[in-house]
Amino acid sequence: MSNEVRTYSDLNHLIDQISRGFFNEGTTPAVLGTDVTEADDKYIVHVNVPGVNKDDINMSYHDGVLNIDAKYDHFEDHSDEDTHVLLSERSEGSAHRSFNLAGVDENKISASLDNGVLTIELPKVQEADHKISID
Repeated sequence: MSNEVRTYSDLNHLIDQISRGFFNEGTTPAVLGTDVTEADDKYIVHVNVPGVNKDDINMSYHDGVLNIDAKYDHFEDHSDEDTHVLLSERSEGSAHRSFNLAGVDENKISASLDNGVLTIELPKVQEADHKISID
């Protein structure tokens, strides 16, 4: 891969994993698990955003960095007619990821959301050979 992908959430991921074990919170969704692939002409980013509405996802690309922010709110209602709740699991929060993907044609970036997977295509700038004539 000609371009090194740098993520800035490794420390946040470690802290999240430690806190889940410490507080026994295994029900938090795996939000923003990501695969990044590179072709000659583009990068493709697949991001897991289970249960997140597209209106709760914000993306930006600036100075060679793709930023993705997502807000999530998951609620399962386990009450019965007499409201004897035996289990109630709620999870809400936000997640952020940043990726260093240089040389992208910012005007041609596209994104789609399908079945909890956000797909972002970032076409690379195609530089034409500049011919130099000799006088």
